[in-house]
Amino acid sequence: MKDKFKGLMVGLTIGSLVAGSTVYAGTNVKLNVVLENIKYMFNGVEKQSSQSIIYNGQLYVSASSFAKNSGKDFTYDGKSKTAWVGKKEGTFKYLSDISYARTDKDAAVFHFDKWVEVGDPTKAYSGEFSISDNKYLHGIGLENRFFMSNKGLGSIEYNLNGKYKKLTGYIGIDDHSKDSANPGTVKFIADGKEVYYSSEMLGGDLPKEINLDMSGVLKLRIEFTTLGEDYKSSTMIDFVEAKLF
Repeated sequence: MKDKFKGLMVGLTIGSLVAGSTVYAGTNVKLNVVLENIKYMFNGVEKQSSQSIIYNGQLYVSASSFAKNSGKDFTYDGKSKTAWVGKKEGTFKYLSDISYARTDKDAAVFHFDKWVEVGDPTKAYSGEFSISDNKYLHGIGLENRFFMSNKGLGSIEYNLNGKYKKLTGYIGIDDHSKDSANPGTVKFIADGKEVYYSSEMLGGDLPKEINLDMSGVLKLRIEFTTLGEDYKSSTMIDFVEAKLF
């Protein structure tokens, strides 16, 4: 077999093909790809050399072999169609996908999974949550919303009803407000008892990891607070990758 086959027609099965507004499941399509001999360098050391697919300028490789050569475990769950690189976690639900019991807000607005312009839910400005240049697809954010106000207070409650064992995630100041002079804090309260308080956080701080025991907890309350001396600074606080196990 030659090292390179330009214009090779390879039949690939794609789970869903979007054509216009119609979705066709399990459709076979032919794609023009190129096979190239690629050297893979991991931290400056060559660990793999193999033929790989180039399609539309993108390199496609075996996820399992790439993870292995990176020193990571790899697991694919066909039932949930989820690929795990590194530690495989148990069954979980994203907190942002669960209906909350109630919210209380003062000069603030909650956002779920991305920052959205209030008044136009279809218009997202800059999209994902981001802490210290790390972007996240899931989470809850509190935005100090009102002009010439240096405070933003908000709490959100969930009825867990003793169904979960632990809560994990990361908290921090979103990069959208990293230059704000006003700090933010997050407090977690389980059945009326404080179980975690973040202390003050500022933009540019690395995210703080959350790993809390939720065994037997009936109600979870999360309090976001931003308060400072600068009336022109708006602080946005994130609780990202929030998962209930």
